[in-house]
Amino acid sequence: MKAFHVGFVFAICHALLVPGAGAQETDVRTVRVLTIGNSFAQNACRYLESIADSEGSCRIVIGTANIGGCTLEKHAALAEKSATDPDQKPYRGDAGKRYSLQEYLAADQWDYVTLQQMSALSYKPESYHPYVEQLVAIIREHAPQAEILVHQTWAYRPDSPLLKSDGITQQEMYRRLAAAYDSVAEQLNSRIIPVGRAFQSARNTPGREVLVIDPEFDYDNPVHPALPKQTNSLVTGWSWRTDGDKKTLRLDFKHGNNQGCFLAGLVWYEVLTGNDATETSYRPQGVSEEDAAFFRRVAHQAVASRKPGIAK
Repeated sequence: MKAFHVGFVFAICHALLVPGAGAQETDVRTVRVLTIGNSFAQNACRYLESIADSEGSCRIVIGTANIGGCTLEKHAALAEKSATDPDQKPYRGDAGKRYSLQEYLAADQWDYVTLQQMSALSYKPESYHPYVEQLVAIIREHAPQAEILVHQTWAYRPDSPLLKSDGITQQEMYRRLAAAYDSVAEQLNSRIIPVGRAFQSARNTPGREVLVIDPEFDYDNPVHPALPKQTNSLVTGWSWRTDGDKKTLRLDFKHGNNQGCFLAGLVWYEVLTGNDATETSYRPQGVSEEDAAFFRRVAHQAVASRKPGIAK
């Protein structure tokens, strides 16, 4: 009995005196975020949980009210239909459960809800209204505790056919989308998740310029499985698509590759948690230690460059 008593007292003292002993689980806070977006939100959250886990002080729970190519207008229209039709459940959650936007907002105690425009409209400020206001009203009704964040998406590759058809450069697309997102954030008194800024900063860093056209690659007569060099690219770019025996070289000028998704995730991590992205250690397969350290710095600088509250 005496031995048991001494051992018990020792265990209690150990738990009280040793940092972290007996409190590892309670010290880990949980951050809950619901995204209202599309594939760009999926890209940004691809590595988000792993990034948070590597730092250890918090875990991130992600809800995804995302539909590929979805605009603010479509999200608002779907929510309006769901309000009168209980069978209208366009979003898929955990274990395949279907939700309306209203149900998804009420499904958890979300700390944050994010909004974004579809990338092809992101630089057209008139496309945001009145749909962003309609969505904000729904969020405030069904998740009043949540902080609304504006997800600033990124500009396309310079050789994007869309940029060519609109007669603008990548830098001009970024300038316009940044202004559009800033205007919405100011109107809503919301903070911005500055992923677009981080992408542009990485692209403009000396020595990190993106190789858009490989002068040694024959784009007119490509031979599978050869690909052009795409050094420092943050988006998928050129890849081969296989359809039966047919192989086609195609250009994805918008969606993030491993590097781009990682950079976006680091920006989200720092905004959602308030923790310094440079203190994380996770890096995806295919991202070098040097590149990972660079992306962490870029993400931190992009977030730190914004004003508290409304970002500039």
